[in-house]
Amino acid sequence: MNRRATATSVLVYHIGSLGDTLMAAPALWALRAHWPAAHVALLTKRTQFGHVVLSGSLFEGAGLFDEVLHYPGSRYGDDTISQRLQQIGLLLRLRARRFDAVVYLAPSERQPAQVSRDEHFFRLAGIPMRVGFAGFPEPPSRTRHPLPELPTEAQALLERLRGAGIPVPPLAEARRDLGLDASERAAVDAWRASQPENDGGRRWLALGPGSNMPAKLWPSARLAAVAAALVDEFDLWPVVFGGPEDEAVGATLVRDLGRGYNAAGALAPRAAAAAMRACAAYVGNDTGTMHLAASEGVPCVAVFSARDFPGKWHPIGVGHRVIRLRPDCEGCMLERCEQHAMRCLLDIGVAEVLAAARETLARRLAAPTAARDREARATP
Repeated sequence: MNRRATATSVLVYHIGSLGDTLMAAPALWALRAHWPAAHVALLTKRTQFGHVVLSGSLFEGAGLFDEVLHYPGSRYGDDTISQRLQQIGLLLRLRARRFDAVVYLAPSERQPAQVSRDEHFFRLAGIPMRVGFAGFPEPPSRTRHPLPELPTEAQALLERLRGAGIPVPPLAEARRDLGLDASERAAVDAWRASQPENDGGRRWLALGPGSNMPAKLWPSARLAAVAAALVDEFDLWPVVFGGPEDEAVGATLVRDLGRGYNAAGALAPRAAAAAMRACAAYVGNDTGTMHLAASEGVPCVAVFSARDFPGKWHPIGVGHRVIRLRPDCEGCMLERCEQHAMRCLLDIGVAEVLAAARETLARRLAAPTAARDREARATP
């Protein structure tokens, strides 16, 4: 089947928050390269949580999607009359659109029953070409320790496309940026000009103190200690990134460090990505902010809990350092850890994170300026 010739109207199904969407970026760019002239619509879940970044807004203006369709979010297994009516309404809307193809970029941990249910839904929607429903890996046991290291979620999504006959590049060569333009740079310049202090032309150090899961939060006091040493040693300008929920901790960090900017909640995600280009490195938690830095080629020194498989959510690209322990309780998938008092995170000390950050910054800042700037702005 010549998929390029037959698909002129494509529906892409993808759900998830900032980090999930950035992990899907290589697959999304591969799809656009494969169907450059098609009308591509994104179907994604609408959430009631204000701090969750929606996929459509993250790629707005990038040229990946021609439109974004939303459906109300619900947990798997929920079955109320209202939800059934909403599902029927969505089904009728999709049938009326007569899409040629649907590309299923659901997370790799999707259960077989969910995948089967979703494929049946899109079949009922009259979409003849259904891509990405096969090739879900069999999840390894979480009871065997140490847990095996898995490919990144980005690699898993590319493999599902490759298995469906869609040409995809190797992950190392795949495009993963947000397709930023001058408007995002202008937003950063305007925000920077509004700050009460001037950075004096210093390189920035991106700090990510937040996460949407308590079990991923390394103590902000430890992050402050690492940042203080790096700011002093490399004469960097610390900049805190995150959502509105991180604004307070960001203000505390900047105050304690005695210099810096608090961009948490002040910059929209696309503008924050543009601001990352001024950063020599990212230091902080495993969170969407980390993936945002990686999308712009910024080397990340990331503190990971052991709640999930190693490797799966590591930042895409080269030059990153992941600090993660291997306790016998790894793979718990807890959002809040009470039984073991978060020892997988709290046993990570300032010294080891600082050592990794020093090595990363020394390597980054030693690079010739032109090469460093090309790396920061690269869009593979």
